[in-house]
Amino acid sequence: MYFEPNEDMTALLSGLEQIALGEGTEWEPSGDWSRQVWSHTLDRTLDENGYYDAGAEESLGAIAAAAMIWRLSRLSVNIEAAASAMLRPALGEDLPRPIAVMTDRRGGAVRFLPMAKAVLRIDGDGVHAALLSDGDVRELPTINAYPMGEIVNDALEWRRLDVDAGRIRDLWRIAVTAELAGAMRGGLDAVIAHVKDREQFGRPLGAFQGVQHRLAMASARLEPAYWLTLKAAQELDSADAAIALGYTSSISTQIVYDLHQFMGAMGLTLEHPLHRWTYRLRHLRSELGGASTNLQLAADRLWRNA
Repeated sequence: MYFEPNEDMTALLSGLEQIALGEGTEWEPSGDWSRQVWSHTLDRTLDENGYYDAGAEESLGAIAAAAMIWRLSRLSVNIEAAASAMLRPALGEDLPRPIAVMTDRRGGAVRFLPMAKAVLRIDGDGVHAALLSDGDVRELPTINAYPMGEIVNDALEWRRLDVDAGRIRDLWRIAVTAELAGAMRGGLDAVIAHVKDREQFGRPLGAFQGVQHRLAMASARLEPAYWLTLKAAQELDSADAAIALGYTSSISTQIVYDLHQFMGAMGLTLEHPLHRWTYRLRHLRSELGGASTNLQLAADRLWRNA
């Protein structure tokens, strides 16, 4: 794969970085002390400036969508970027967003349903879409750092989309991987900032070699997750997508443990944003079967093609 972004990609990521550091992205506890905050300001800014449509551009494509999802997932606030940026350009129609995604199931709790205007279902029967109206969805209480909901309208009008279901599933694997890797990176950045400021025995926590080694190891584990995600987005190969998600899911448990270890009791409170990332990871690492299912899928694809 090419490691240097082209001119359009460089411009996109530069503009995205300015937005990611701007209005609607700052950390503050939610008014009701829930584990998530939806940023209307950030979502509107990205939508109005066409960032969710970048994946449809020939010079950008899925790799730009993956990089964008990764960057936005590092933020402590929530927006629905993965389906809008990665899947919508591949569907052949302009679904209204935000978009919720269901995989291999017909019910239960689904993230982003409470504010979604459309829902996608990716399963063995293909890819189906339905538009949502008031009363179609019930919001659910959850400890996951996502807005969660369930469909309560049994008469929802599902339409089968004329797309390659396997390709859409692979794109969703890549999108979920980007979210996982971005959320872990966001949590790690927050912990690094904490250990630089927090002092024990007259020294910052980050000055102790044991802390430095563990955080450096977490960073070293995370770096391949980012590049595996971009490689999968560039190649659009099923094995690459499964490897990326399998690997990234497999490292998440240890990284979450380490992040909370170095935050101490503060990591268990809602007064620090760490929970915004680690409680997303609780949900994300089980999507599409988790580490074991995806690594087994990758092995099957690679051996079959050998």
